[in-house]
Amino acid sequence: MVREKLLIYLEKKKKMFLGKSMLVVLSGGTGGVKLIQGLKEVYPEEKLAIIANTADDKWLAHGYFSPDIDSILYALSNEINEETWYGIKNDSFATHERLLKLGYDEYLKIGDIDRAMHIQRGALLKKMKLCEVIEKQRKALGIKALVIPMSDDKVTTRIETSQGILDLQEFLVKFKALPKVKKIFYEGIYKAKACEKATEVIKKAKGIIIAPSNPITSILPIINLKEIKNELTKKRNKCIAVSPIVKGQAVSGPLEKFLRAEKLEPSVCEVAKLYKDFASKIVIDTEEDELTTKKIKALDIDVFKTSIVMREKGEKIKLASFLLEALRA
Repeated sequence: MVREKLLIYLEKKKKMFLGKSMLVVLSGGTGGVKLIQGLKEVYPEEKLAIIANTADDKWLAHGYFSPDIDSILYALSNEINEETWYGIKNDSFATHERLLKLGYDEYLKIGDIDRAMHIQRGALLKKMKLCEVIEKQRKALGIKALVIPMSDDKVTTRIETSQGILDLQEFLVKFKALPKVKKIFYEGIYKAKACEKATEVIKKAKGIIIAPSNPITSILPIINLKEIKNELTKKRNKCIAVSPIVKGQAVSGPLEKFLRAEKLEPSVCEVAKLYKDFASKIVIDTEEDELTTKKIKALDIDVFKTSIVMREKGEKIKLASFLLEALRA
């Protein structure tokens, strides 16, 4: 009975926001993926368009690795491993284990089914653009929402550290996020062009959500593409951001380390400053104090408070519903 009432409530919520325009989400992994899980429960999935970070993409021996795109695809197809927030639940690792036995240094633990996505993607990229490949994979998985790479061109987040210049996966996995971070930059960002579909859905968007993914390594690579930056600036009054920080602590990942490397304090206020030209609203956690609220409002950003920590399905749905209401406010 309780489940039936919940389903009726969610259907009513979906109908409230039905329209001709898309709801666009800018997302990386983990925080963005959790929010997307909530959004698909309260908003018509076929009207969701997710613009995904590709600055963590890289060629591996077996194919093309797109970690944020894969996490988004697996979340939408209900396959994601919710213990790690990457890869496929209950995947096997026979290939990975054999490679290690053979002496091959595969520091990324890639599952067998997950690997199939990379293999096909790499093969298709010989004759297709990345956006076309992801569209093909999306449809094959039966996903109704659009999943759009930010760019078909190569952009790579580089992290200058005490161990040299690393890409994000090397920093996070191979070096366990331990080296001192000196600087972060986006190789190829000024030459890269946004996918046409990405700018197209922003133009048509009813609302735009900047997900609580890492601002430095997931969101800024998307926003710094000139075509997306231009369109977001025009749609500022329709854009809302979600803080990835609660009282100076990142909800997930080494965000504080990256912010300090950019000479920024790990705070909601600093995140708001990063997004102030693109978002007219921000959702922050109820634990943030009134001084924080005042500082953000001084940036000409409206502040909405709710719990932003998403551990369970109900919390994801609650935050997603809150965001839709805040967009209408």
